[in-house]
Amino acid sequence: MEPLDQELKKRNREYAVGLDLTDGFSKVSVGPVDSDEIETGSVMPGQNVYQVPTALFKRAEVNQWFAGREADKYREAGGFYIDKLVTKARAGEDVTIGSESFRPSALLALYMKRILSLVNTVAPLSKVTSLMITVDTLDADLVTVLDEAVRSLGLKTKEVHFQSHMESFYNYMLFQPRELLNRDALLIDGTGEYIKSLRMECNKNTTPIVAFIDSHEDSKLATNDTEAPGYSAVFKAFTESVTEGHMISATFLIGDIFRDEWCHDSVTALCRKGRVFQGNNLFSKGACYAAKSGVSPSIINSGFVFLGNDKLKCNVGMNVSKRGEDAYLPLLDGGINWFDARNECEVILDKGNKLSFVITPLTGKNPETVDIILNDLPKRPPRTTRLNIKLKMQSETRIAVTVKDLGFGELFPAENIEWNEVISV
Repeated sequence: MEPLDQELKKRNREYAVGLDLTDGFSKVSVGPVDSDEIETGSVMPGQNVYQVPTALFKRAEVNQWFAGREADKYREAGGFYIDKLVTKARAGEDVTIGSESFRPSALLALYMKRILSLVNTVAPLSKVTSLMITVDTLDADLVTVLDEAVRSLGLKTKEVHFQSHMESFYNYMLFQPRELLNRDALLIDGTGEYIKSLRMECNKNTTPIVAFIDSHEDSKLATNDTEAPGYSAVFKAFTESVTEGHMISATFLIGDIFRDEWCHDSVTALCRKGRVFQGNNLFSKGACYAAKSGVSPSIINSGFVFLGNDKLKCNVGMNVSKRGEDAYLPLLDGGINWFDARNECEVILDKGNKLSFVITPLTGKNPETVDIILNDLPKRPPRTTRLNIKLKMQSETRIAVTVKDLGFGELFPAENIEWNEVISV
């Protein structure tokens, strides 16, 4: 029998979930927020069967749906088999099934309801406080559909976020033994249509340490064609090209195709460069680590920042005067998803008609100042013009800036003037 305090701790424990959502298969990993433990939900109790087909099946003429393995089981029966749910969500167009049309978010919600039920094999879904959904690549349109799908599920989860496989790989690596980060880490992913690689390297000369990931894909390496003549040689050349000039601490092979004999020579060569691991649940575990860090930040990742393709790669702010002293006003923090990067503030213009923004690259390059000239700004005495400033990223390199004149009380009423500019970073 466990002590009462241990039993109460378990009962009140909060959990984080990482959901790896792809067109082929999806996985879900769960772990307590207050520990590094993570368990991946298995669709077959007592066995390590983590992959759930990302598919739905609807019976003809009746409102009966099946998801995952059950959808595959019934796909030859009378009805409609719906796969490639992530691609359909990214397209954003309604999906016609028989005589009905469905929003892609509704189909994703049906599927996610099924796969998230695997959480209950580890912990009650009601105890999940943070959910991180990871997909191959992320953009603003897909985030909108995913967010709509999650909201329709009515989860009690407080924190729901999204990230790319690149970032999940980064989060996974932060929680591995430090010797695996002494040099580059390589991931070779065979779970999509083509084999691709992700190579992570860290610039230890910056504070915080900046992590970069390079991605490569070869159109000659279709994952359903491993028995084609010469496939093994093409794969070997691929691994040599993505590791050339780099020291590799560890290689992670993701996907069942790497269990076959065809890649034996290449895997042996990779073993000579560093340690080699095989599995299928790295992305869901990386997403789970990220979900935990969002609730309870860890000292492990406090000294790192990740600069992926979907990240803002600089800090944006303004040099201002506060209580008579020079100060820095942060506006956008580098390292966050560019489509999440936005802020709003109010300032009082000291003099002139110019706003200056300080762009500080996270790569260690020198800061740059970018000016916006407020043409036709009403002429007023110094410090009698109040401005509203809004910043929102248009892409990973473009910031839309909107400035609005607020006047200065009854003495200098606001005029209906607005300035719109775009800053390149």
